[in-house]
Order: sequence, then C-alpha cells, then structure tokens
Amino acid sequence: MNNKKNHRHFPVIKNNRFYNHADDYPESLLFQTIPTFLSSLRGRKKRLPENKQDWISQDLPIDSCHEPVITWIGHATFLIQVAGINIITDPVFGNASAFFPRILPAGVELEKLPSIDVVILSHNHRDHCDLRSLLPLQKLHPNMTLLVPQGDKKWLEKKGFSRVFEHNWWDAYTHLAEDKPEITFTFLPANHWSAHGIFDRNKSLWGSWMISVTGDHNKNIYFAGDTAYGDHFKHIATEFPAIHTALMPIAPGEPDPWMRKSHMDASQAVQAFIDLQAHHFIPMHWGTFQFGLDTFHGPLDRLTYAWNAHQLHENAKKLTVAKVGQRLVL
Repeated sequence: MNNKKNHRHFPVIKNNRFYNHADDYPESLLFQTIPTFLSSLRGRKKRLPENKQDWISQDLPIDSCHEPVITWIGHATFLIQVAGINIITDPVFGNASAFFPRILPAGVELEKLPSIDVVILSHNHRDHCDLRSLLPLQKLHPNMTLLVPQGDKKWLEKKGFSRVFEHNWWDAYTHLAEDKPEITFTFLPANHWSAHGIFDRNKSLWGSWMISVTGDHNKNIYFAGDTAYGDHFKHIATEFPAIHTALMPIAPGEPDPWMRKSHMDASQAVQAFIDLQAHHFIPMHWGTFQFGLDTFHGPLDRLTYAWNAHQLHENAKKLTVAKVGQRLVL
C-alpha cells in the first residue's frame, strides 16, 4: 500500500449528507446563519476602510502567460494564470446578497477577463458559488471547464453548464491543452460545510484545491477555499511536499470562538501555512464582505503580528497582501 494514503482523510456521509468528522452533528441552517447575519449588521460603518481607493489597483489582466501570475479579484476570487492556462477560483463579481454588499469592487470586471479555461469551486455557499457570475462566464467562455465538489454537478448541469466534473477529496483532474504542459487539479480536504438554499445543507461537499504543473513543483499553487483550522493541512503537506504559493483565508475571525467552527482567523491561517510548509502566503477572504465583527484592517493586523511572531521572513518565507486587481508575478 502507498504509505501516503495512510494520511488521507475522507468526509463522513450520514443520511446522504457530508460531514468533516464522524462526531459532527447536523446543526440547523438557522443556527448557523442567523448569528453571522445579526452580528455583521452591528456597527458596519465603523468597520469600513477610511479610503477604499488605497486598496484598488489599476492593473489590467494579460491574455496568458507561462510563469505563474495571480490577480486577486476579491474575497476568494482569483485569476490564476500559469502554463498558458487561465483559471478562476470561486467567481463572485457582485454582492454576496442584498444584505452583504461589496466593500471593495471586483478587481477585474467580468467582461474584461481573458479567455477562461478552468473554473474551480470550493463549495456552494453563495459568496463562493454565484450563479450571477457563473452564468455570464459560461456565456463569454462557452468552452470553460468547471471543477466542483461532489454533489454539485447535477445542480449546475440543470442550470445549463455542460463541462462539469465533480470530485471527492483527493480526486484529481488533468487539464490537457495542445502545446501546453499538463496541469493537474487535486481536490483536497477542508473543514467547513455547504448550503446554497434552505434545505440542502451538507448535501454537497466542500474542499480546497491544489494546482500542479507537471514537471515543475515550484509552480504548485494551493487554494484553501473556506475552512476552519485542522490537521488536514499537515496531511496535504505530506502528499504535496513542495507548495510554492498558498492562497489562505484570514477572516472572519469575530465573534470568536463561534467563528472558529468553520473559519480561520489570520493567526490560525499562519499556522496552517506553516503546516503546509509552503513558501509564499497570499491572504484572501477578507475586506470584501462583512460577515462578522472584524474591522477592515483587523485581519491584516493579526496577520502581521502572527507572521512576525513566527519570524517567517527570517525563514525565507514571503507574505504578499494584494490589492484588488493587483497582478502578482510569482
């Protein structure tokens, strides 16, 4: 038996619903969402940035490139360009809902994206799986491929998407394009939950993704999706010992400890980064929507404190806090 497989953790399925662990129990949807909604409404204006323009970049996306280039569009949405392939993560270009408007605009307008080859979804929460963004993407890029968690394919096909491939944790999909290197997308564990409507809680899976260019481990890019801290980061590092860039969520962290059930704050994200043994940290899932009690700068302050406390710069690690729309050449 491959010794690596001993480190693999798989979701638990009970009554046709997914769970992170066998001792998880089906909390009601109202219990999960109402505290977040009510807490986020308190003191919203006090938690906004003083000058939004300080966090907006005017970089325009390039058509394609061989070396990795990453553009943060906002929240968990990135344009990842590597080996001539254009990838979008969890595309959300508008508001999460009427109750959660954007703080910062999308860093790249949907219509100004280059040709999109692959879309990867971490889970079906509306701030990660947005039909108002996915349907226009499909119209503009009819040949794009959607890589999604197990349980989401049938629903997306009913919405008109044709190239949809669903995955359990540790499943891999290899993207082949003429005259370009193979790129493998591996769906990996996360500690979270799912629901797109009222009655479908945990009917589909959630997870993270590794993007790997064949023959070049220095281009391994990890997209953590939405997750609480857990031992899955160490398991992932066992399977992928060479991770160059990790795109890590750093909010919401407040109110704590309730948020820790399904999210990481910045200090936990730094520990997860250490567990992954990655080289380059790029934060996400902050500054776009107000889902908790965090101030705009709070997650960044925690991130800086944790980074310095672990002396990661002295260990040749790199931290880049991107503006929305900023193009980062790795």
